[in-house]
Amino acid sequence: MAEPGPVVVVGAHAQGLLLRVDAIPKSGESVLGRGFEEPLDGGKASNQAVALARLGVPVRLLTVVGSDERGRRALAYFREVGVDVEWSLVVEGATDVGFVLLPPDAIPAIATAMDRNVELDAAFVHSRAAALEDASVVVCQLEAPPETALETFRIARRHGARTILNPSPVVALDRELYRLCDLLVPNEHEAAQLAGRDGSPGELAGVLGEQLGVAAVVVTAGADGAYVAAGGAVEHVPTSHAEPVDTTGAGDAFLAALAARLRAGEGLVAAAAYAVRAATIKVERWGTMPSFATATELQVH
Repeated sequence: MAEPGPVVVVGAHAQGLLLRVDAIPKSGESVLGRGFEEPLDGGKASNQAVALARLGVPVRLLTVVGSDERGRRALAYFREVGVDVEWSLVVEGATDVGFVLLPPDAIPAIATAMDRNVELDAAFVHSRAAALEDASVVVCQLEAPPETALETFRIARRHGARTILNPSPVVALDRELYRLCDLLVPNEHEAAQLAGRDGSPGELAGVLGEQLGVAAVVVTAGADGAYVAAGGAVEHVPTSHAEPVDTTGAGDAFLAALAARLRAGEGLVAAAAYAVRAATIKVERWGTMPSFATATELQVH
């Protein structure tokens, strides 16, 4: 049987700048921080690509970095861990950065500068359509302009790839994007925003599939695991107990592991269970990219 094609991840990269604080500041408030770090980190797309590579999955990353040291360092690291970045773009200027404030409960507040990633538009994707021709799974998020995901999924569908949308952050979208989406993977807060109502993660998973016309929805729910809605049924995938150290990147770990198992032909619920284990390993470790689980770790976890 032929080997499945690679997973192609299309979206933004932003270098994380981490500061530990006692509390997230309210509007107009100043707080003191400590332990500033510039770790190996990224936007959602680059995090997901690295997480896939650490699982041993062939992965291409289509993203944009600046011409500065941060951009050079990022591309070198991606290549080192096995991410194909030959289709990515280097533009003049500083690489985008994400400011991460990490309080004691390990749930971060993040603000991201997206000056370089405006270059990640429909024309960028169209010019790199060949990178999608043999893809088995194509993943997009919403840190890049929404037209990026729309053009990516149009091309992916033409070539028969499975499309996964991580709707983060939640922004207004063309309904066509949902029609082109095979699987929607929001967290519980994003699911509530998309549904326009509060509810349990399981309820929201079922509601979103009906509202948006998406065949399958997986809502991640932190320590409560994930909820899989497909075929008119909703199934809960629980997580094992974990002592969270840093939840940054947990959603990216989940998404990557989910895509990895779907590429391998696993069913959605089994793939979600694998992804929950990957996210659990991540939250028990500091940082993101070097802290994502490997396939070997998941075999014994």
